[in-house]
Amino acid sequence: MQTSSTTKRYREICDEQPILDKCFFAFSKSQFEDGRIKAGIGEDEKIFQDSCGLYGTKEGLEAVYAFYEAKNKKIAEECNPQDVYDYEWANHECMITYDDEEAIQIVIDLFGEDRAKTVKRRYAHTVIGKIA
Repeated sequence: MQTSSTTKRYREICDEQPILDKCFFAFSKSQFEDGRIKAGIGEDEKIFQDSCGLYGTKEGLEAVYAFYEAKNKKIAEECNPQDVYDYEWANHECMITYDDEEAIQIVIDLFGEDRAKTVKRRYAHTVIGKIA
């Protein structure tokens, strides 16, 4: 199977990681304290908790969110919905569950429902527009 240039570009963009400035990940008290110090966050600064163990200042978290918004915009501009679907269909092992909901939801999130409706789907059990 040949990989398209937009599939390669999708993987390149997906592999990009944010610079964690005034942010850190922690899953224990000691990791929290070590992370706060390494991130340069003073004891008097307010620290917010996000999901998946991410902590940071308001500005630090906003920078992470902005990074991911820009990343998603870049995918929508530079990649093809079909290639993203095909990659995520395999990545989420939809062939095992016989349901493509995870793959098509990623396409909807990145490209919107109208562009997602152009994708040739496999094992489509969920109608676009009815996905929560």
